Amino acid sequence: MKTLPLSYLKKPLKRALLVAAFAVAPGGVQAEDTVLSLDQETLLLASLGDLQQNQMNGAMSKLRTLIEEQPDFRLAQLIYADLMAAQGVTLSAVGNNGQSDKKTLQGLISEARARMSVDRYKPLPDTIPGSLLQMSADQKHVIVVDTTLSRLYLFENKAGVPKLIKDYYVSYGRGGVEKTKRGDLRTPLGVYFTTGRLTDDQLPPRYGTGALPINYPNAWDQRLGHTGSGIWVHGSPKDTFSRPPQASEGCLSLSNNHFSELDGIIDLSATPVLIGTSFEWLDLDSWKQKKTVFTQVVDSWRSDWESKNTDNYLSHYSKEFNNGDIGFEQFASHKRRVNSSKSFIDVEVDNLSIYQHPDNQGMFIATFVQNYKSDNYSGSDIKRQYWVNENGHWRIAYEGLPQKGKP
Repeated sequence: MKTLPLSYLKKPLKRALLVAAFAVAPGGVQAEDTVLSLDQETLLLASLGDLQQNQMNGAMSKLRTLIEEQPDFRLAQLIYADLMAAQGVTLSAVGNNGQSDKKTLQGLISEARARMSVDRYKPLPDTIPGSLLQMSADQKHVIVVDTTLSRLYLFENKAGVPKLIKDYYVSYGRGGVEKTKRGDLRTPLGVYFTTGRLTDDQLPPRYGTGALPINYPNAWDQRLGHTGSGIWVHGSPKDTFSRPPQASEGCLSLSNNHFSELDGIIDLSATPVLIGTSFEWLDLDSWKQKKTVFTQVVDSWRSDWESKNTDNYLSHYSKEFNNGDIGFEQFASHKRRVNSSKSFIDVEVDNLSIYQHPDNQGMFIATFVQNYKSDNYSGSDIKRQYWVNENGHWRIAYEGLPQKGKP
């Protein structure tokens, strides 16, 4: 790692702040680096890059511009205060950073690490998270959140291929991740969907400029007995530009300008939100191959249903299947009775989306419009299936309609 020009910093915690930041980005950060959100974060990273290159004037100029534009950006305020102090300027001239307590400083250290990681761990161009397997035609965007990096990635549906168009720093739950019960202050992991929009006048100031609720607990969470509610993607308190990585009560919190931008892009209902701790990023060819494997799994289920070979059809269902009302044995008995009465069955699957659980590769979620026709019945419904891998075979453990009000 390069020698840091930080000997002028006298206070150990403040020195640790910048050392921690640079420790995750040994090559430094330049203003022209590829950072998709060309905003306050880019300016902060560029100023830290100047510091590492001993370009003090450039760093001061960028930080001064940054805090003039965003005076509530506490991390930028603290770094600027240290630089001013090194030149004999009183800290009171730049805010109250000199009075920051240890907890606040540790939070800023964590924020610095998370923000600097965007350069070291940014995905390669034209790569796609392996959990994002197929967007349906009517899904224009998908949100992917990597909590380990405190990063939210926004993908756009480009003729069926997900294209990364934005990324943002994001905070998550104070209790960490893997929410299981009400009040644990954790952020859930899995595949979720936005369900609507809450406006400023419906929210306390701590939620910032608005909120997008997601459908936690989803059907699988409920099956596992997970409790809690009110998990949202929302802004930051109106007197704060951004927060430490673990700062919410389980929600995903962006700066208000980033939330407003995200809010203006995505559909308010039914935008997928994939939340995980680690994502595998695939090149386009590898992604297409994986997508084909999973779409064939769903199509094999559809084809065996059409064939009227009920044993083959039922082989796609787990013995642990439960749709919330009945288990496998009752379901199988019902299907045998119904299918035997049909002279033909036609099943079409439209608007198929497939998302693999980010932290459980043995599960994927398929959602689609099911168009069913037989000699005595026809109908169309939205269906959601939770598939689990049992000894190398994909089988359906849950199947039903998306919950009312919870896509």
